[in-house]
Amino acid sequence: MRQRLRWLLAGLGAAVIMAAPASAAPPGGDDASGDIDAYPLAEGDYTTPDDYGWVFFTTPDGRACGIGPNGGPVGCDAVAADAPPGVNQTWVMSWGPAEYRYSDTASFTRGVDMLPVGERVESLGGACAVTSPDTVRCETYGNHGFILSADQGVFW
Repeated sequence: MRQRLRWLLAGLGAAVIMAAPASAAPPGGDDASGDIDAYPLAEGDYTTPDDYGWVFFTTPDGRACGIGPNGGPVGCDAVAADAPPGVNQTWVMSWGPAEYRYSDTASFTRGVDMLPVGERVESLGGACAVTSPDTVRCETYGNHGFILSADQGVFW
């Protein structure tokens, strides 16, 4: 279903945010084996007119994240406590595992809505879900992604 939706969006050249019942149960676990598609799609203001094809959101604990079109970048202007010194972003592209990096500018911070716990957003090529008040899970093509909490980052 997700793949068909992505192909449809590719033809239309637009990002889509869809609503789903809030009563849908999120999947358990915060590890790389989880199913991000099990989280319902959020409804809200997650796009900006100047960033065509992108989806942005904030987490309940204040981190700013975004999903670029066509597989990335997908990331957050935030790192976990276990990050090495000198980095300020967590990001992933479709061709390789997630990583921490340094950026002079905030790439994923926009004035958009908070993504509620237990819901997800997606754009062509990537998806993110807030799995708990301090944890976000993001994925992109190529089976790459990350789970970012206040304490640690898990990359694949």
